[in-house]
Amino acid sequence: MSWLKRWPAWLLMAVVLAAALTIGVARAGGPRTNEERVEAIAKTIKCPVCRSESVFDSKADASQNIRDEIARQVAAGRSDDQIRAFINARFQDQGLLLVPPTSGVDSLVWVLPVVALVLAAGGLVVAFRKWRLAPDTVPTDDDRALVDAARHANEV
Repeated sequence: MSWLKRWPAWLLMAVVLAAALTIGVARAGGPRTNEERVEAIAKTIKCPVCRSESVFDSKADASQNIRDEIARQVAAGRSDDQIRAFINARFQDQGLLLVPPTSGVDSLVWVLPVVALVLAAGGLVVAFRKWRLAPDTVPTDDDRALVDAARHANEV
């Protein structure tokens, strides 16, 4: 079986991919200055007045007020998650977070698409192997007679 010879390569590729993703996530350091933090947080909060705009992009007064509040909270030393939770609690009925949280049950939003993609790829691999390993079918005399009958019926 040729797949037995290839599984170490696939396993190595999966390990390298997982390591690269882990390193990429770990190196994605947050903004360094307070202004960069305010911008980064404002990009993840939806404008309560505008449609489909972040607080960072919006020119509405409500967005300016939220940016000012973010700046005050950053200056006070609160974490990004604490600031997002505070803003979201103030506008709880509107749900202003553009990016879902990455912890708890909300992490399923991030995990399920990856799981679905891996399962779909695995399903395709299984289907292609079955098709490739399927025995070649040779038409019988009955099959040939049926095709000839269909051709003659279309000619008439």
